Amino acid sequence: MVRMLRERIVGVLCALLAGSALAGDRVVLEVAGSEDSDGLRQHAELAGYLHALPEQGKKAHVGVRAGYWQLAAPGGLQEDFSVLRLDHERRLGPVDLALGVKQLASDDWSPTLGSAHATWQATPRWSLAAGIATDIVDTALAARRETRFDTVDISSDYRIGDAFTVIGGLLHQDFSDGNEREGGLLRLVYAPPRIEGFNTQLRWRRNDGDLRGIGYFSPDRFEEAMLQLQYGRALPGGRFVLTGVAGAGGQQVDRGETTSTFLAELRARGWFSDRFGLEGKGGCSNSGDIGVRAAGGSYRYCYVNLALIRSL
Repeated sequence: MVRMLRERIVGVLCALLAGSALAGDRVVLEVAGSEDSDGLRQHAELAGYLHALPEQGKKAHVGVRAGYWQLAAPGGLQEDFSVLRLDHERRLGPVDLALGVKQLASDDWSPTLGSAHATWQATPRWSLAAGIATDIVDTALAARRETRFDTVDISSDYRIGDAFTVIGGLLHQDFSDGNEREGGLLRLVYAPPRIEGFNTQLRWRRNDGDLRGIGYFSPDRFEEAMLQLQYGRALPGGRFVLTGVAGAGGQQVDRGETTSTFLAELRARGWFSDRFGLEGKGGCSNSGDIGVRAAGGSYRYCYVNLALIRSL
């Protein structure tokens, strides 16, 4: 029954690719997948329609997406959800507001989830953001146990001169299994104006958990520090921009030994024609060694996200 509903919803929304609508509206087809060295996998396919609201801000819109989401683990454990997602972005005075509601449906569990985030550009150099959200833990075992969590976060960006930006953030999470987690993030970004498309950043983050989560990664303490480089360049013809990201650093789990960690990501964004475009990214993060295979006793995570866009 769930699979039949999923196929019908996706089929109807895909048919919009051949339709017409108001100028500035878009139809999107999204595909996402990930896998890690522990054998945990995710796969999602969504189709959606975004209606532009230019009178409420440059990026203002209302949108609907529908499709399915699959979580899998070794041993044949699998959880499948149909997904219906509604979102709305707009400018409300000096604040950019983003609201979202997501309904998941499976044969065993159908949680309703939501989020709200606000960003205030207090001055040309300083902005403040805050948000609340509720979601499920995205592993098959945790979903089978109906584990969900609530998040409250706050962050601030401050630009120093023409090249430096300091970003700091805090979060608190409450899990339905009794776990609580506190986290912090600090980033220093250097983007020289004379080198278009380039930036480098120093990033530090830490999470402290109360419990060892069942079915998901939640150590007593996790710390990571990384140097990251990013460079984007338009391809000949100017229709597509490719951006490469590379990073290296170290991480500690439960105050143990520091393990080397690396990441690499490639992003693409552009238009095949005046109406058809593509946004996508893919990459891997790896602890212990450089490569797409995890070194002995280490961890690897790889992912791909693609969105085909039709402007109407």
